[in-house]
Amino acid sequence: MEKFLSKAFALGFSEVVLLDDLSLDCTEEMRAYCDTCPNHGQNWVCPPNCGTLDECRERASEFNQGILVQSITELTPPTERDVYGRLGREHRLRFRELVEVVEPVVTAVLPLASGGCIFCEQCCFPEPCIKPEMKMESLSAFGVDVTALCEQAGLPFSFREDKVYFTALLLVK
Repeated sequence: MEKFLSKAFALGFSEVVLLDDLSLDCTEEMRAYCDTCPNHGQNWVCPPNCGTLDECRERASEFNQGILVQSITELTPPTERDVYGRLGREHRLRFRELVEVVEPVVTAVLPLASGGCIFCEQCCFPEPCIKPEMKMESLSAFGVDVTALCEQAGLPFSFREDKVYFTALLLVK
């Protein structure tokens, strides 16, 4: 696993932590934030199309190890909305690169990212996903409290005007 952590840093992540004996707490309270998101019901990785919370919980419970990564960027407020979009996209593309390095070497992976999938200009929903091998699920859709997860890993996480934290978790077995 050490080589994966080194690779994650080489890809440009600010923070990388291996989480052993991981048990994700997938809660209704956290998933409820998805209800107000404009992606809700519009793609395959957001509720309700990603499955029920119980189904997400069951999928996550198959994994007990994960690589938690963060992309942290200092900002000078006020920050234009498109800057957040660009930074989030760059983070998810780096995360996809990490998935592609790890996936062939382990039994299974479940990539959980910040926000929705970015690999199609427009999701083909309700038609079947055309890039299921690239799809990355949403931490929020799985009901994961990212703040608590980062605290568990000893990493900072907050919502600030002068710094943005994008977080992703690659579950592995």
